[in-house]
Amino acid sequence: MYDFEVEKAVSFARENGIKRLLMQFADGLKPFSTSVAREVEEALGGVEVIVSGDSCYGACDVAFDSALSLGAQGLVHFGHTPFPEVSPYSERVGVKACFIEAFSRISSQRALEGALNILSSMEGVGKVGLTASLQHVWEIPSAMRELERAGYRVFVGEGSARTRYPGQVLGCDYTSAMAIRDKVDLFIHIGGGLFHALGLQLSSRKPVIACDPYRGEAKDISREAFKVRSARLYTTSQVMDEVRLYGIVIGCKWRQRHHRTALTVKKLLNGKGRKTALVALREVTPESLDNITEPEAFIITACPRIPVDDYERYRRPILTVLEALIVGGVLRLEEWSLCDWFFNEEAASHVAFKDG
Repeated sequence: MYDFEVEKAVSFARENGIKRLLMQFADGLKPFSTSVAREVEEALGGVEVIVSGDSCYGACDVAFDSALSLGAQGLVHFGHTPFPEVSPYSERVGVKACFIEAFSRISSQRALEGALNILSSMEGVGKVGLTASLQHVWEIPSAMRELERAGYRVFVGEGSARTRYPGQVLGCDYTSAMAIRDKVDLFIHIGGGLFHALGLQLSSRKPVIACDPYRGEAKDISREAFKVRSARLYTTSQVMDEVRLYGIVIGCKWRQRHHRTALTVKKLLNGKGRKTALVALREVTPESLDNITEPEAFIITACPRIPVDDYERYRRPILTVLEALIVGGVLRLEEWSLCDWFFNEEAASHVAFKDG
């Protein structure tokens, strides 16, 4: 189903003289993890191969800390492309890192046919933006040709340095789509589930058709996006009037440690007469927050998608950093948007800019 490029992992370990190798898989790839690990271990002979069982949802969560605690000299990360910060950090901590995309072998052809059927029922659509999750970026050229044969103008954008391929989107980075937003009438996204497609519509505020290769289906997700956006606006406006004590969560995963942002939010809310407490968590879950009973709401400075995708699982309101700035009066409620990685890391400069 996926191309794990076992030979690449084996060559990486041999070339770097690695004796203990940690292998980390995106959560959707974990069902295949032990088989891949055994294959690598057998090919290497004499090298200890360990599979990381911790959750992993992105390249923000490279398991450097686990590698260091296990004494692993090398780390192979499956399912994401590396952030620019990986190489210098890897050198600094002394853990070699190798990234393998694990492209899917499943075609989106059937799902794309469904998308064309949906497009044909829409009026006034002539220009289409095309995006994909990493496992399906290889399909963008063929999907582009098929859409063009059907008479549509197709646009594919270049993303930030955190994405490697044209049209690639992350759950917290839609720069490839935003680069072409004003040129298109809607987007088609190729990838499993609704996670990336939902973020795309919330970021771009353009209609999105999700093409799921694994289900062989296409879907206009406008209803789902409207539900989430409405829920986020309601939660944000509710806490502005009702909450006096906020827990501000600092993530402990590699690129989710936004300590400076947490302090910015704390200072902002304290200045508005709200009480705050800083909370450090490696894994943000309903259970972990349930144990901290005093705050009436939490602000998540770790992964910005947690309040958007998982809000129904939490007993108390959880906010993104952007929503916290709305509560603090820096932004208006009408300026709500999907909080991305850049906002999570640079909220301090945004506040300074807004303050004049």
